[in-house]
Amino acid sequence: MKPVNRLSEDEFAQLVQRAAALPDAPTALVRAAIGQWQAAQPSSLQSAAQEVLRRVTALLSFDSWVPAPHAFGVRAVPSDTRHLLFTAEGRDIDVRIAPAAGHFALTGQILGPDESGVVELTAAHDDGTETPGARVATLDPLGEFRLDGIRRGTYVMTLRLSGDEIVLPSIDVGERRG
Repeated sequence: MKPVNRLSEDEFAQLVQRAAALPDAPTALVRAAIGQWQAAQPSSLQSAAQEVLRRVTALLSFDSWVPAPHAFGVRAVPSDTRHLLFTAEGRDIDVRIAPAAGHFALTGQILGPDESGVVELTAAHDDGTETPGARVATLDPLGEFRLDGIRRGTYVMTLRLSGDEIVLPSIDVGERRG
């Protein structure tokens, strides 16, 4: 006989039916056993995945719009494209924000061990809340993503990669100031 914790839902249901039919099985004990089994089982695949996810906050390691003390060459030339580099859990997250047709295009690449994942971009407000309805992009085989038609504002980017949920610090999208 298989251990109880390795039974499928159908096998467990059959075992419960057989136990309930036994003349010596107290009804209260059968109900208590069933209640414990149901409490131990995740209600859905998504809730099981959320229990396993680790939430990590990325660190900004480079922002092309922050003036360097002695920038020369290409780095000294102002650009409308903003380049951000974040680091989290052995991954570098390269993000570029460029004006595109009256809005902005947000492109990037995850450099690290991940082969697949999802990028979510959600509008953030000054009070720390986020607007429902995230924009979503799936990583291509090279770890690249693209989101077009982004309006000016402040956004929170969340990456869901290989069991990790990586949250980037708030990103301001808009024209360069100063």
